Amino acid sequence: MSAKLFGKLNRIECETFDVAQAQAGIEATNTAGMSIPVVIFEQGNRINLAGAMYFGFVANRLVTKSAAKKVSIQEATDAMNRPQIPEHAAAIAKYIKENRSKNYILPPLTLNIQDETNLYTARANAKVKSGFLVINPTSKLAITDGQHRRAAIEDVLSEFPDLNTDGIAVMITCETDTAQIHQDFADCSKTKQLPKSQLAVYDRRNPANRIVVDVAEKCPLFRGKIDASSVTLSKNSPSLFLANQIRQFVKMWLVGSYQMADDQFEMSATKLLPNDETYDKTLSEFLEYVNYLTSAIPVWRAIANLRPGVASNQVKEWRQDPGYVCMSVMGLVVLGRIGYELFKERDVNWKQYADRLGKIDWKKSGKLWAGNLVRDNKIVNNQKLVREAITAVRKEIDWAPQHVVEDALLEASEAEPELVAQP
Repeated sequence: MSAKLFGKLNRIECETFDVAQAQAGIEATNTAGMSIPVVIFEQGNRINLAGAMYFGFVANRLVTKSAAKKVSIQEATDAMNRPQIPEHAAAIAKYIKENRSKNYILPPLTLNIQDETNLYTARANAKVKSGFLVINPTSKLAITDGQHRRAAIEDVLSEFPDLNTDGIAVMITCETDTAQIHQDFADCSKTKQLPKSQLAVYDRRNPANRIVVDVAEKCPLFRGKIDASSVTLSKNSPSLFLANQIRQFVKMWLVGSYQMADDQFEMSATKLLPNDETYDKTLSEFLEYVNYLTSAIPVWRAIANLRPGVASNQVKEWRQDPGYVCMSVMGLVVLGRIGYELFKERDVNWKQYADRLGKIDWKKSGKLWAGNLVRDNKIVNNQKLVREAITAVRKEIDWAPQHVVEDALLEASEAEPELVAQP
């Protein structure tokens, strides 16, 4: 066997992998430690290890040294981790608890070795190979990135100890220099947040997002015509809407306010759609409303009947000339609000009002939109003008809601939604 030291990691190369596994087992047995199978690989000038650990080990053995809030630069650099945010850890714990009997996923933890530790492997020319890391009872593995996940795991185990044997992936660096550990944390954070359009598609755990995907797939108007990856919608795009714009439509129809912050909307959707039976019933009603409007509004009907391919170019042509309010997100907001009101009053024949919506002149040049949603031949995004447009549409279709509070449209919210108004 031959040994080489990398920081605090002592890499011991044996004749074979069987011998390496046996030697690691012997050391673990005689030191009351544990042998963890890992994959050894290189990134830059460092050897790294990848493996997995039980929740119980993570909660009890991993070390964090968080900076306090409002500390000096010197105090912050002396600490190994940024200040811990209790709300962040609590949110992760809540996610695990709610999904513990279904499916959940936690990103890997990034750790660093603080004490001398033996790694057994075999002689091989490969840069990526197996090894066995021996963690002794006094060995310290510190967290570079993942202190909130560790805190969440500890919280979860206090309530659900049976999750002790659930596991989480780990990446271990052979690093003891605090400055480099800080740099590693910063490097781990260089990720781009998902655009809301993609989040609306991928995160289906909350019914607020799930219903968006189902509507986009089941409505002929939207099927194959929704851009799920872009942040903005070009006037030359053959897509009809962004996924996030469909989300605003759903939000307006479900809760009556497109201004409601996303977190609040997701909580509201969870309360309104607590189980599959309620979800399916609500989805069915919304699909019926959208499909009925599609048959009633001529340009929507024409778009729904377009075949995939070259024919979809007509979408961008209609968007530009003559241009339709109902082909904009603000048009969806108006139609969503009217639908919210109609379905709140169950004794109303909503279809007769949907027929009247179909007879409105939805072109940007229509008199109904002058002075509210259309300015200088452009559709504008302004809450006061949206409210005026909804009032104008109510008058146009002779609709007067009896039980819906007018101010619900402008429910308190500090966050404006990410709306994109087409030209």
